[in-house]
Amino acid sequence: MIPLDKKRIVTLAGTLVLAGAVVAAGVYGPSVWKVFRQQSAITDQVVIQTPAVDGNNSINGSNGTMLPEGTAPPAVKGGAETTPTAAPTTINAPPQSDSGSKNKYREPDTKLIDLAPSVTAFFGEAALSNDAKTLAFGSAWNIHQYVDGYLYGPAAGPQMNEEDIKKYIVFHKTLLDKQYKNEANASKASAFTSYLDVLLNSGIDSFDSKDKTRIEQFHQGIHDLDAHLMRNDASSKIYGATPFATKRT
Repeated sequence: MIPLDKKRIVTLAGTLVLAGAVVAAGVYGPSVWKVFRQQSAITDQVVIQTPAVDGNNSINGSNGTMLPEGTAPPAVKGGAETTPTAAPTTINAPPQSDSGSKNKYREPDTKLIDLAPSVTAFFGEAALSNDAKTLAFGSAWNIHQYVDGYLYGPAAGPQMNEEDIKKYIVFHKTLLDKQYKNEANASKASAFTSYLDVLLNSGIDSFDSKDKTRIEQFHQGIHDLDAHLMRNDASSKIYGATPFATKRT
């Protein structure tokens, strides 16, 4: 756990007022990120881990996925659970048709939101709002792009170094935490929000440590969150690195 600095928290809170307005307008990427970095001037990272990523978290032994202490993976809605595959210890870049080309940042396309059946119950009238869904989608979409670019090069995604990716994940996690506080029925989606907390904290810690194996494990989780859970993209590879994995026929 990295120490908290009260002055930086105040600065961060003030920045979120402006950042929140930009996010509300549908801008999730570099524009609002630059505003956040310039105004917050974070040097000692402000990270509130809920739950903390440490030895007290249970691990899904088949793939290294971290779960809140005492939390079992939720049952798959409307079908049998799939068995997650083990996370590889080596990093294999996906094939690129043109390794010399550059994949630039793309803004989240909310028209592509298509929740997997295993997470649909956490959104809607009975649980998290559409704003929360859009923010979770944008967070997964954005972080996924930069992690792909970091692991696999310019042809796979936009470029950012470890320190900035770590701050970028903190930025999105802070916006999500702020949104949860405005959600009247957030408790009904705690299984999903707690998992998202653990996943993002694992990403923060992995980029802080610069451990490529841990970064790849995080990549599998953020990939599945983005492509599998939030977009239900049947054409995308599924690592099974989430307790919300949905069986496909």
